[in-house]
Amino acid sequence: MSLTTFLALAALLSIIFFFITSFQRAKRTKKPSVSYENDLVFYTLALPSFYKKESQSVCNKAFAQAFGAHAKEALAHIETFPKKGSVTTELTFDNDVRKSVQISFSTLFGQENTPIGYSGIIVDISSFQKNKESLLHQKERLELALEGNDEAFWDWDIQTESVFFSPKWKHIMGYAPNETPSTLSSWLNLVHTKDMAVVNERLKAHLDGKSDIFSIEHRIRQSDPLQWVRVKAKAIRDKRNQAIRMVGTLKEITYEKAALQNTTLENERYAAFFEQLPVLAFIKHRQGPYLYLNRAFQKFLGFKTWQSKTVHELFDAKTADTIDDIDRLSFFENRFHHTLELSTQEGMLVTFEIYTFIIDTQDANKVIGGFCINKSFKL
Repeated sequence: MSLTTFLALAALLSIIFFFITSFQRAKRTKKPSVSYENDLVFYTLALPSFYKKESQSVCNKAFAQAFGAHAKEALAHIETFPKKGSVTTELTFDNDVRKSVQISFSTLFGQENTPIGYSGIIVDISSFQKNKESLLHQKERLELALEGNDEAFWDWDIQTESVFFSPKWKHIMGYAPNETPSTLSSWLNLVHTKDMAVVNERLKAHLDGKSDIFSIEHRIRQSDPLQWVRVKAKAIRDKRNQAIRMVGTLKEITYEKAALQNTTLENERYAAFFEQLPVLAFIKHRQGPYLYLNRAFQKFLGFKTWQSKTVHELFDAKTADTIDDIDRLSFFENRFHHTLELSTQEGMLVTFEIYTFIIDTQDANKVIGGFCINKSFKL
């Protein structure tokens, strides 16, 4: 072996020995860094945090700042709860104010995956609780106001598919006080089969943004006697215009429907009475269009179009002027018995006795009504 080769081999062995001894020295002197990093993260957490390992309880900086002199008291209170899941309680903060908090626990495990303690974080939920209580008070006030108007309240969270129904809603829809309907089906299943199609159609149209307000009247299935309700609601939408919530009212309108039906029947009877009269009956604005002509009057005119036409559009100038005079005498001189000649379709003049009367309307305008009886008419 040459000298050069020997020197090169010696240098290589020296280098190898250096690395081996350096590695062993580093291995002996190296300190675990995991514990330090975990502690660093724990102490700098923004939320009040704590852990207990064996008999030692440790809290982070945020915990100490939040509870101050009440830190020990807080830890002692935490000890009273099961060390799993979440609990809601009250703790006294450094400013001596008690606040609602939520404590979430988790188990600490050792190197052999055996439990060695527990840890937890604390979240101040006092603002949330106050807002929740405020909303509940507002909802209660709304329900009271609606009940004063015989209306019930309902609130549908479309995203969770859950619905809140007020006690009055349950009462109107036939639920027992101890029942807890909580889905949209709790309402839709009670819609009368004859009304189901239109209810579903209008509900879908509103959810699709095709109507500003959802409004429907429907019967309640299997109610005896048959009940009617009026449902009104409005969808609340997100930034994408998707319906995420729907808030509405419900009111029983059974008696209202019955009254409307009775009024409709009465109006139909009165209309049938006037239509069958063997005299000419009319209602018109003074110096304005006719509002009503019965069948006998329409037949006398040859069934020509009369709606919204004035006397000057239906009659010759002389007849129209005479009718204007009759209207004036009726309105201003309270003379309600008149005589008028009208020409038939064949050109024959027929003398009529006219009995007029003034009708007050809801819009404060007055119209004139009357009967034209053929003087030669005999029963």
